[in-house]
Amino acid sequence: MIVLLSCKSSDRMEKTAALLPLVPQPNNITVYEGIFTIDSLTGIEISSEEQKKVAAWFSTELKASYGWSCQIGISLKDQNVIVLERDESLGDEAYLLDITGKKISIKASSEAGYFYAFQTILQLIPLAEEKSTVPSLEIPQVTIQDQPRFTWRGVLLDIARHYLGPSSIKKLIDQMAAQKLNRLHLHLTDDQGWRIEISEYPKLHEIGSLGNYSNPEGQAYYLTEEEARDITAYANERQIVMVPEIEMPGHSGAIGKAYPAFDGGNNTLNIANDDAIKMHETVILKVSDIFNTKYIHFGSDEVREHDWENRPEMRAKMVKLGLENQKEFEGWFDRKMADFIVTSGLRPIAWDEASGFGININTIVQWWRCMQPETLDSAAHRGYDIIISPADHTYLDYPYILEEAGARWEGLHNGGNSTELIYKWNPIPETFNHTLEEQVLGIEAAVWTEFIGYQERLEYMIFPRLSAVAETAWTNTENKDWESFQIRLSTQLLRYENDGINFRIPDISIEKRKELQPEAFDGPLPIDQ
Repeated sequence: MIVLLSCKSSDRMEKTAALLPLVPQPNNITVYEGIFTIDSLTGIEISSEEQKKVAAWFSTELKASYGWSCQIGISLKDQNVIVLERDESLGDEAYLLDITGKKISIKASSEAGYFYAFQTILQLIPLAEEKSTVPSLEIPQVTIQDQPRFTWRGVLLDIARHYLGPSSIKKLIDQMAAQKLNRLHLHLTDDQGWRIEISEYPKLHEIGSLGNYSNPEGQAYYLTEEEARDITAYANERQIVMVPEIEMPGHSGAIGKAYPAFDGGNNTLNIANDDAIKMHETVILKVSDIFNTKYIHFGSDEVREHDWENRPEMRAKMVKLGLENQKEFEGWFDRKMADFIVTSGLRPIAWDEASGFGININTIVQWWRCMQPETLDSAAHRGYDIIISPADHTYLDYPYILEEAGARWEGLHNGGNSTELIYKWNPIPETFNHTLEEQVLGIEAAVWTEFIGYQERLEYMIFPRLSAVAETAWTNTENKDWESFQIRLSTQLLRYENDGINFRIPDISIEKRKELQPEAFDGPLPIDQ
């Protein structure tokens, strides 16, 4: 909802509203005439350590962009001041931002709330003044009361198929934080590579990390423990929770390369081997510590034709457990791993295939199989919390339009995952009642990297679709408007440009795109399938 108040002309009111360059759109805005000026003499009044932490981050951002920072502490000034105040009546990530001519008031009940208020302030700064040395910054007088629609607003980045290192990950974190996304799911392991250092099992990163999707015989690519901890600290400072994924029992080819005894055939884990299971339990606890998180994604998708019944060790284990077939064996393993994660005080996440095995009810089910909506309905009716990630709306490795390159697995019935398609999508199925809707934690976009091998291509596929994901995750349905979003997105594209982001240029011909952005056609072309 946007309300406009003015003691002057209505034309001025409409212009102010149209130019309010916020992504995602806040849920309640009142716009007034007038400005507030931020400069090096502006004080930030704080009364707690969490307020001090966020104020210091904001001041550092000003210093990096404009060459000066604000003064942080207990202020006795009644003007030219930003006052942070705790308000327990506000939700965990909610904030109340009130900007008058004399001061800025920020109320929140958490560090995240203060942080998102400051992100809104940064977006209110006129773009022409960004990344330049100026003595002061003028922002409009507004009152914004805001909170997210969903608690889970995520992005999955696959660094296993093609490795993307700390600088790429931090660049994505910056853009996520600026648009109030709060979960970074790192797909760390797959057939093509193991991408995280585990000192207890060094062959995983010494041998399992060799090569990638394009060059299986290539060099080792992985995050060291120090790099992963540094990325985590960087993300946590920006209110982003890390979600490491250790894929099992399928997509485990890198493990078999590192430890042949743990190879279950056809890129699966030998789940009959107790040492293999012990290794995964050790890895789960280790990555939880490294990434400072309670969330552990253990995959459990696409095991497919693994032929375990014809492997003597696997068959013997099945007989011992009284299991009739390999599907039951897979279910046994999934339940075992989910239970281990829960009893370790952590929160398991699995792809939707696992929900059919009756895994621990505390598991979060991530629904991706857009062609099988019944799996979403089944998981929800069984009582699982849900992350919505259907391939036909949230996969950012899919092309924007069919004439461009991108993944072509399933879900192209929409004609590509365009920015408009993502923006206009309502993640909550029409069949869900209020109880089922409450089980939906939120949405997560996925960037799989089979066909994304370098930074420019990665950025092209993510941006500006990330902005549509952010607004779909944050803004209430009744406050979303495609026409308004396009106006605000035009400013966001300039922000991307200022930040050195290779975003997809909208509204140009195929011929012009081939000339200006050849990376749009680097990979398989879905139109040829």
